[in-house]
Amino acid sequence: MKRTLVLALMICLGLASTGLAKTWTAEELSAYSQAEIEAMGDDDIHLQIAYWEWRKAEADARIAVLEPQVLPLRAIRDDLNAQIAQLTADINALRAEIARILGAGVQHKILDGECLWLIASYHYNYGDGSQWPAIYERNRDTISDPNMIYAGHYLWLPLPMLSSYSIIEGDFLGKIAGYIRVYGDRGMWPQIYEANRGIVSDPNMIYPGQVLTIPRVAGFGGSR
Repeated sequence: MKRTLVLALMICLGLASTGLAKTWTAEELSAYSQAEIEAMGDDDIHLQIAYWEWRKAEADARIAVLEPQVLPLRAIRDDLNAQIAQLTADINALRAEIARILGAGVQHKILDGECLWLIASYHYNYGDGSQWPAIYERNRDTISDPNMIYAGHYLWLPLPMLSSYSIIEGDFLGKIAGYIRVYGDRGMWPQIYEANRGIVSDPNMIYPGQVLTIPRVAGFGGSR
């Protein structure tokens, strides 16, 4: 709607005998500012009504032009909000998984002569004795001095159970099954054998460098 159009604004007076009130064109009404109209108070009521009717018509015309542009933007906004919600859920799930992994652990029964450095150095644990502080921090509630641990006590190692194992010199299936992060039970070696028949034809013949699949048993934690 362009301002060149004439608004047929006819304001009826209270008495029919007075006839039709004055009408204003869009050009005439646009000559007034909002401040001027508001300053009229009780004067020129018909002009004020015509002015606000014209302003409303202008706004409606503008809305009619913009609405087709706004609707696609609203759809894009809704899609982005849905993506943000999904990403937020994914991030929260990842944070929960990280917290679970950090809090996970396996129990290790301390053997005579072991220290935190030695336990950390085992290849099936960290393979690095300098990682002993991780074990100490996980067990601060039961260890007051990292240099004083006792055979027969249990430690939590902040490590997940193994799902695969790389054979080293001197390993055999029973020994591997006995590792704390495998099963902690040498008698469970047949499970490893059955899961690896594709590469192990004889359970008594395994070789350094072979990677074995460790089938997990639901709820099994393992200790030794």
